[in-house]
Amino acid sequence: MGYHSAMRILHVGKYYAPHKGGMETALRLMAEGLLAEDHDVRVLVAGHARRTVRDDLPGAPGALIRAGVAGRWNSQPLTLGLAVELKRQIRDFEPDVVHLHTPNPLACSAWLLAARTARRAGSRLAVWHHSDIVRQRLGAKLVGPMVRRCLGQAHGLCVSSRQLRQTSRELEPWREQVAVIPFGIDMAPYEELQPTGGGAFLFVGRLVPYKGLETLLTALGRVPEARLDIVGTGPLRERLARRLREEKQAHRVRLLGEVTDSQLLRLLEASRALVLPSRDHSETFGLSLLEGMAAGLPLIASDLPTGVRDLARPGQTGWLVRPGDPEDLARTLSTCLAREDEARRLGAGGRALVRRQFTRARLAQDLAAWYESLVREKT
Repeated sequence: MGYHSAMRILHVGKYYAPHKGGMETALRLMAEGLLAEDHDVRVLVAGHARRTVRDDLPGAPGALIRAGVAGRWNSQPLTLGLAVELKRQIRDFEPDVVHLHTPNPLACSAWLLAARTARRAGSRLAVWHHSDIVRQRLGAKLVGPMVRRCLGQAHGLCVSSRQLRQTSRELEPWREQVAVIPFGIDMAPYEELQPTGGGAFLFVGRLVPYKGLETLLTALGRVPEARLDIVGTGPLRERLARRLREEKQAHRVRLLGEVTDSQLLRLLEASRALVLPSRDHSETFGLSLLEGMAAGLPLIASDLPTGVRDLARPGQTGWLVRPGDPEDLARTLSTCLAREDEARRLGAGGRALVRRQFTRARLAQDLAAWYESLVREKT
């Protein structure tokens, strides 16, 4: 299904680049992809200062609005003026679609306060549900009624995979109406990469418990010839560094912290495989897997009932391992080391799959077609 005319889209998210995270990466890909397809896009997110500032998006000066933040509570930015700013943007921009990214309780609250303004402007509410609130259970209970009210007002709900649509508890009342649009990335930075396949294994992501890094280090200890590069920051960094010192593994594992985009490309080109050992369904898709595939790397990922299975396909793009099982992961690391020809074939298969199904252009086109269907419903 195609789209026929440019639309005005207002995205409302938690943070935006250079802030790192899966939701932030997805939002950037959507915004830049829609801009490349000649749609008019604005993005409203939490900023990093007390006052609201405007930044540029590619080809769209001042289209990124970073709302002032009074502080943070339980990892949530306290953008107390978000509702006021959302109303202002709806009145000024008159978007065809307000696209809300959840989980983001404060943004849900802002929408409820701005809903009347949106109705007067004729704006439709689209919600992209990235994941349920899994780890902050008390917070989820407190904000649950408000979030459900917001979801109930949405003219369209969307997720990145069929698995998330089937398993999300928060979307259960509307499951049959939820659209599925897979993520996609811009292949251009990866096209010139020539993976060598002879370097370290690579992990890219937040250093948080559900990513399974403790399991990965245990598995690595059973494969003495393996090396590992870890890209990212998070609350587990010091604990991981201490463990590496105590186990005398620091010579085999590098904690690289945040890296630039160009540094990441060089790491991908030199790495042996992209490893994602996440423990549970908090890993709803795995955008780092797409990056590894685009670079031509084979994947080693936990076999989770999420979008991970859409990317890490045994015999096609990589290997799946049992979540939280260091023995199975160690065996698979050894297999990847020993079967270089198979690893190269799987890496090539992953790159071909991204080109066919997971490009940023396809994501933007699918989004635009979805938006158009929501806008048509009101006419």
